Amino acid sequence: MPQKGPADMTARSRPVDHLFLVGTFSLALFYSLRRLGDSDLWGHLKCGEYLFTTGKILDTHYYNCSWPDFPYLNHEWLFQAIIYPVYYVSGEAGLVALQVLLVLASFFVVYRIMREYTDNLLIISFILSLGIIASSHRFALRPQHFSYLFLVCFLYSLHQYQRGIKKYAYGMPLLMVLWVNIHAESLWGILVPGVFLAVEYLKSYKGAGLGRKDLRTLSIIFGLVIGASLINPFGYKTVIWPLLVMKEQFAGVEELLSPVILRYLFFWVYCAVFVSALFVRGRRLDPSWVVLSLIFCGIAWTANRGIPHFVFVSAPLVAAQYELFFQQRRDQLSRYGPAPALVRLALGGFLLYIAVSVVMSPLYLRKFDNIPYPEDAVKFIKEHDLRGNVLNEHYWGGYLIWNAYPRLKPYIDGRFFHRKFYDEFRAVMSVSPGWQDILARYNITMVLLPYSATEGGTLRDRLFSSLHWRLVYWDDVSLLYLKDAAEQAGTIEQFGQNIVNPDRQLFSYAESSPDLLKTAKAAVSRNLASAPRSYKALITAANVDFAEGDYRMALKRYQDAAALMQGKNAWLLYRSAVCCRFLGDLGSAEQYIVQCLAIVPESAEAQQLFKEISMLKRAR
Repeated sequence: MPQKGPADMTARSRPVDHLFLVGTFSLALFYSLRRLGDSDLWGHLKCGEYLFTTGKILDTHYYNCSWPDFPYLNHEWLFQAIIYPVYYVSGEAGLVALQVLLVLASFFVVYRIMREYTDNLLIISFILSLGIIASSHRFALRPQHFSYLFLVCFLYSLHQYQRGIKKYAYGMPLLMVLWVNIHAESLWGILVPGVFLAVEYLKSYKGAGLGRKDLRTLSIIFGLVIGASLINPFGYKTVIWPLLVMKEQFAGVEELLSPVILRYLFFWVYCAVFVSALFVRGRRLDPSWVVLSLIFCGIAWTANRGIPHFVFVSAPLVAAQYELFFQQRRDQLSRYGPAPALVRLALGGFLLYIAVSVVMSPLYLRKFDNIPYPEDAVKFIKEHDLRGNVLNEHYWGGYLIWNAYPRLKPYIDGRFFHRKFYDEFRAVMSVSPGWQDILARYNITMVLLPYSATEGGTLRDRLFSSLHWRLVYWDDVSLLYLKDAAEQAGTIEQFGQNIVNPDRQLFSYAESSPDLLKTAKAAVSRNLASAPRSYKALITAANVDFAEGDYRMALKRYQDAAALMQGKNAWLLYRSAVCCRFLGDLGSAEQYIVQCLAIVPESAEAQQLFKEISMLKRAR
């Protein structure tokens, strides 16, 4: 790729364009300024605690009840050694600051590389902004953040090496020693210079690219990088770990899935911009960066965790190509007069819109980054001194390890990548033949799960109807079932019930016998006392009040539940209207049913109730 000319430096660096650059890095700041929520982070903190407590690197699934002795290739041990003291000293704020620093530093290095090829800050801001938004789903703190920084440092070193500045490349082996002990994506630290070197050798045979002396020097540096990659507790296994993980691509790990859903729209747009840049005519593309960009494009399409890497590698190439495109058409564009101003206005509006939408979102900076963890269920477990092995949702494992070990030993957590773990886990969750034997094998006496996502039969249905399990707690996030073990008998006697099933009957009710309603009322009242801020606990209690004919209490609880929910719920509005109708408050009943119909105008029940209320009002 050609270098920028000196004329570009003064002609294009307009003061107003620097505002776009500020807007771009503000996007990176806003997207990375988020509460800790990554499901693996809790496990890393616990492993860091283990390291400082025992002086040893954890190398088994020690905290789990299922496979405690299974080898754990802890390629992230140095990351754990960094974040644990940071958290110990400064808590969540310290880790969030580290998270923001690593993201901003990574994109700043990419910006510095792009400035080697263009001083058009509009081009840089546009490409970087797309890349930041496309990558933002990977901004929650994880070991990969250090991989981002190390990767862009390697890229910067190689770009500088092409320009005859070798001093940065000499530092790559030292960076690799850190990288390989922080994260196994250090493999990219071998792939990038390796591919770069191979292509440069091919170019040299045609009299292009680096000279022979420079190639020999870079080859020696590359050899030192490979040697440095073996300086870690697990040797070559750490280096090839990403390849082993990709074999487990369909094991159910979200970050290893392809970015084919609408959530990745900006990645698709960035890809389109990248592809279009390859077709800009006027000069020969640098094969080294084209090949690397295509490799990382393939990695990104294979697993969404690779999207930031693709952005880092390809952004300078895209910037250089679009710089050429606009240079070729400078005379043509000048005929349109206000067009450059309109482009600036459009980019500024885009950056402002995205930034405001992020910051003004009601979900911004909420606890756990809006990931639903069973915080209140764990509190219930501790309050009632429950202990044992627990079958849990996969992404809750690390949270349980950090917040409840050794009281609770989870079945699974984010360190499990092998397919066989997920095959066994799915067999239990889908109640395949032998599911009870698996629970018995690991002496699991608790099951802590989120609500069912499907209407079909699930493990929750089997546990609710089982003679040996009881639902003892539910809130908006989780359901807790206990096995009839002797040590849990007291809690089961106090809270256990198999009458009200919030997993299936939240938005339904049926009239029952007085005795059954009395039992149900006692169960929902006990749970509401344990989970007073749960809209699901309020709704199940209100349903029993409604069935008993206590419409005033039912209405209050429906209203309290609605206040805790995000957005309006048609079913709650309908039930509130019915309560008001029975209470004789036709004005409020009409208001509720009108709001209900605004959400579900086709509802026959809501339409009928609206007619009844209207007739009653006219009859008065």
